[in-house]
This record gives sequence, structure tokens and C-alpha cells, in this order.
Amino acid sequence: MIPYTVNIKLAARTLTGTLSLQNKTAVDWGWQGLIAQGCHSSILIIDPKTAQTIQVLERHKANVVKVKWSRENYHHNLSSPYSLRLASADAAGKIIVWDVVSGMAHCEIQEHSKPIQDMDWLWNQDASHDLLLAVHPPNYIVLWNGDTGTKLWKKSYAENILSFSFDPFDPSNLALLTSEGIVFITDFSPSKPPGSSGKKVYIASPHSSPAHSKPASTHPTGAKKALNKVKVLITNEKPMAEAVTLNDCLQLSYLPSKKSHMLLLYPREILILDLELSQTVGVVAIERSGVPFIQVIPCAQRDALYCLHENGCITLRVCRSTAIAAEETGKRFFPFTLSFAPPSPFRPV
Repeated sequence: MIPYTVNIKLAARTLTGTLSLQNKTAVDWGWQGLIAQGCHSSILIIDPKTAQTIQVLERHKANVVKVKWSRENYHHNLSSPYSLRLASADAAGKIIVWDVVSGMAHCEIQEHSKPIQDMDWLWNQDASHDLLLAVHPPNYIVLWNGDTGTKLWKKSYAENILSFSFDPFDPSNLALLTSEGIVFITDFSPSKPPGSSGKKVYIASPHSSPAHSKPASTHPTGAKKALNKVKVLITNEKPMAEAVTLNDCLQLSYLPSKKSHMLLLYPREILILDLELSQTVGVVAIERSGVPFIQVIPCAQRDALYCLHENGCITLRVCRSTAIAAEETGKRFFPFTLSFAPPSPFRPV
């Protein structure tokens, strides 16, 4: 009998242990239902239906800090199929764009040697499906072509940039979370860098604002009780001693369910900002014995928040909004209160 050999290509597998602290922000649930997760310098592609690792991507030399699935929200056919494209960034400043099916790196991008702070694919325009925006420390945003690895433009700002968020209602609006405040950009375009440095605002205590200098009643009720939930204001002037620091802010995100609204996530509370009123209109505080937040995913279909906690619990908090009329500084406006009621936590096995 003549011996013969058969070549079988098997996907690589990695047995995972304790994750690195830098991996905590390296997770993304894609449009196709697959989860990409950073594990030290590797990336695991997990099918949540079977809880099985179906692919392992290994090319990074440093810990993976960010992963982002390409949206792939465009027309496809046999000649131009979906490619399951994923962008990953590590603590050494390298970005790799992957073809997940083949497990091969499509292109590699390197600007600096510091960890990438944030990145995302541009999904709200039809000019190109390959545009990737990244924050390179300390204060640069760079637009890359994720297909060729070409730098399209670069823009620097005065403060250290921590993260960014696009306005889902207007793709020309971009908010940058910095170490001192929030920078609002209103002229974002894929074709050229923003022409201005944006509008910088600070988060200040309401007690330092003339609009909140009136003495509060001992037992506030009704509209006054609702107004007491307004914890901070947005101001154009740098606050002094009573400033609310943004260094502890974990996340900044526009609300896709409500125009001109934004959330700021802190370990033990979520602030809902109304950008037209320039103040907070809701505070979601964690219970005294509750577990601190790590990340929040706002829903687009309704006012609801999926909240991830430090112990792995996921809570769904649904908004109950009520229009309340109030008088303040001679002006009448209608803030609304947000009451979030979490169900029993779901603990993944």
C-alpha cells in the first residue's frame, strides 16, 4: 500500500488565562453576531451562540487595547462580498486591519509608539468604506485608509485626547473627550482635517454658576426636586476649585435615541447632558452597595442603556422621562427627569 499524506488547515487555538488590565477596553460585538476580544497580544473571535473560539489572530507584539469591527453596511455581491474586516490596536501604537476569515493581516499602521486611545470606522458616509479614525497620544486624531494604510490627514489639539464620539444625527459633529473638558467639532469631513480647533467647554459644579446661586429649599418637591438632580453645567469658562474632573470619566457618547443629548460615564454614575440647554438633565447613580460601571452601550430604538459592571454583570436601565416645567433666572424651560430601573443582573457563565 502506497502511503499518502493529507494537509488539513486548522485554525489556531489559544488557551486563555487571566487577561491583562490593558485588554479591558478591547472588546467589540460585531454586526454579524461575532465577538472580538483582546487577550494579551492575541485577538479571539468568539461565537456567542456556541461560546466557542472560532479564530485567533496573532500578530501584535504588545497588549491589545482596542478592537473594532468594520460596519460593512454597504451593497455586496459575489464580486464584492463581505470580508469580516476587523481593526485592532495595541499598547505600542500599532494598528492592524485583519481579514478575519483567512486570519491574515491586511495592512499595518504605525504612527507613534504609545497606546492608541480610541479608534472607529467611519460608517456614516458613502465616499469610502475603508476610513478609520484613530486617536494617537497625546493629542492627535488621524484619519487612515484602512485598506492601504495610507494617512489621509492629521490634526493636533491643545489637550490630551482620551476618546471621541460621532453625533449619529449629524456626521459633521464630533466630540472629543480631553483631560480638561470636551471639544466639540462641527466641521468634520473625511476629505480634509477640521479647519478650526473646535469649541471647548468645561464641566463645572452648579454651585459655582450664577444661575444656581439661589438658596435651595429645605424640602424640595415637584419641579424643584427634579432640578436638584442637575449636578453639573457646561460652561465656556474654565471652572475653579469646584470643577468636576474628567480624568475619572470612563466614556463619552452621543445618545442615538435622542438628538443633542450625550452621556458621560463615571465609575459610580452616568450623567445625561442636554447640549441645547448646556446642562445635565439626568443623573443615574449606582446604589451604595452596587458594583461600579465599566462601559455603557446606549440603545438607538428607545431610551435605554446596557451597562457593564466591574464584576461582569450586565444591567438594562430603561428611561422613564417626564416633562417638568420650572422657572429659573427668569426663563421657562422644560427639563425631564430620567429614572432608570435595573432588572436582576445577568451574570455570564
